[in-house]
Amino acid sequence: MYGVRQGGHRSHRVLIGLWIALVGTGLASAQGPLVPPPAGPASPPRVTNGEGDSLSERLRRMEETNALLLKKFDDLARQNADLAGQNAGLARRNAELSSRLDRLVGAEELSATDRESPGGAEGGGAGSPPTAGGGSKTGGGDPTATGKAQEIGNRHLGKRPITGVYDFDNDGFRWSTHDDEATLGIRAMSQVEARLYQQQGQHPVSSGIYNPRTRVYFEGHFTRPVQYEFSFQNTFDSVNLLDAYLNFNYDPRFQVRIGRYKTPFTYEFYRIHVWHLLAPERSLFANNYEGNRRFGVMGWGTLFENRIEYAVGTFNTQRNSFRPFNDRQDVMAFVNFKPFYNREEGHPLRDLHFGGSVDGGLQDQPAVPAVLRTNSAPSAQGVDDAGAVNAATVPFLAFNPGVMERGGRVLWEGHVAYYHGGLSLLGAWQGGYESYAPSAAGPTTRIPIGGWFVQAGYLVTGETIRDRTLVEPLRPFDLRPGRFGLGTFELSARYSLLDLDPRVLDAGLADRTLWTDRAGMTDLGFNWYINKFVKVYFDWERSIFGQPVLVNDLTGARRSTNDLFWLRFQVYS
Repeated sequence: MYGVRQGGHRSHRVLIGLWIALVGTGLASAQGPLVPPPAGPASPPRVTNGEGDSLSERLRRMEETNALLLKKFDDLARQNADLAGQNAGLARRNAELSSRLDRLVGAEELSATDRESPGGAEGGGAGSPPTAGGGSKTGGGDPTATGKAQEIGNRHLGKRPITGVYDFDNDGFRWSTHDDEATLGIRAMSQVEARLYQQQGQHPVSSGIYNPRTRVYFEGHFTRPVQYEFSFQNTFDSVNLLDAYLNFNYDPRFQVRIGRYKTPFTYEFYRIHVWHLLAPERSLFANNYEGNRRFGVMGWGTLFENRIEYAVGTFNTQRNSFRPFNDRQDVMAFVNFKPFYNREEGHPLRDLHFGGSVDGGLQDQPAVPAVLRTNSAPSAQGVDDAGAVNAATVPFLAFNPGVMERGGRVLWEGHVAYYHGGLSLLGAWQGGYESYAPSAAGPTTRIPIGGWFVQAGYLVTGETIRDRTLVEPLRPFDLRPGRFGLGTFELSARYSLLDLDPRVLDAGLADRTLWTDRAGMTDLGFNWYINKFVKVYFDWERSIFGQPVLVNDLTGARRSTNDLFWLRFQVYS
């Protein structure tokens, strides 16, 4: 600032000099042309009139005034520079005091923790043996014997404030430290539904109200790159751990996940969350032969600006198991291409997806699924189990008691998906084989498996979609004046097929008189998005079996078709 003021002073001097020159020129003009004095001795100048005396005096006084003003400007500039220096010193002092205060607060909290711990701060309280040197660093003792936290490298930052928000874009309530290095998020989902079977006289399957899933998710990160999730699920009438993993994300192109989580096999299972589905449940192949959740380690990421998604990992061999039955592992891999993903809005192929996945390994464990069903995820529950899953879903093939998965497993899927405007189109072609044995000592039979599905959905109320995600209605359902809205409506249709080799019925693995090796399923319905959080499914599902299957274990009645009217209420936040 001082430099600026000095520049200003120079400007003032220049202006005053110009003004004086102009005044002098005017005076000369008023007195007439200048005539050279006659030669001779020089004499002092003479003023010819009183007006000249007055102008000269005014100029002198103005010069004196200007000099005084310039001096005052210089004094003010020096004072301003002094104040700026003092302000900088105060800022440094304030930073030093804040740092000391943080250290004092941390030390006080550490001292309080030590006072509350058994044996006191130095571990020398009643009932505690003395420690050489008092157990302190200054005394030369072992700091680990004092009950204190780590000293070297521990900054003792003490308590830190947290902020809480509802993350409307990523869903759920979240709390984080001020630097966002530690976060905790909570999400929840629950589904309550009415399943109304048209056919009468079924047992144990019956119409009724069921709770297929209720989940609670705890997730966040400890330092931004180290992410975690722990979640739990109630499925019909059992409660279990769902996910428990750490994810190391130092570069989105290659991340590492370890723990229990969704395995990368089938597009429907790995890529689409259950609350995003078009129909209430997945297709026949995915329902019965998806990888499900397992313990393992996986590398995954996105490449070329999200145009390629990939995952590959090794996992325990049994689907949805909480323990390994042996030291064998399945290798699973998934890839999804989106070559036009970053094109401009409106490009017709921007959200075209295609790719595939595989699941391969050697098995030696009880069969899961123990029963193939029309609309339930793989489980170890047998057809005679008393659980709610047998009352809610229709079986079409039940493996005999004691059947084992033994030998090679190779399953694959090729998928395609297309999203544009309000349109969703999905399809997959699946195949491979599983190996089964009728007992622990029986021979192994390789059973080829095939399947496919096609599915379509359309948002008729104007919303658009780029993937199977939550839909936020343009006009959420509301009956209040001025806020009236009906929500979003989506039409949906699907056909899926699952076909096993007939040897599954001929090799002592399942009873041919009761079950079938082939099932097809048609779903027609629509979804009502009341708002972003509440979704209602209306679905009619017809299952057609390759041959009549057991529908009443009390009377032995069999049937080749089954019709289900499905009403599901879902809340997710």
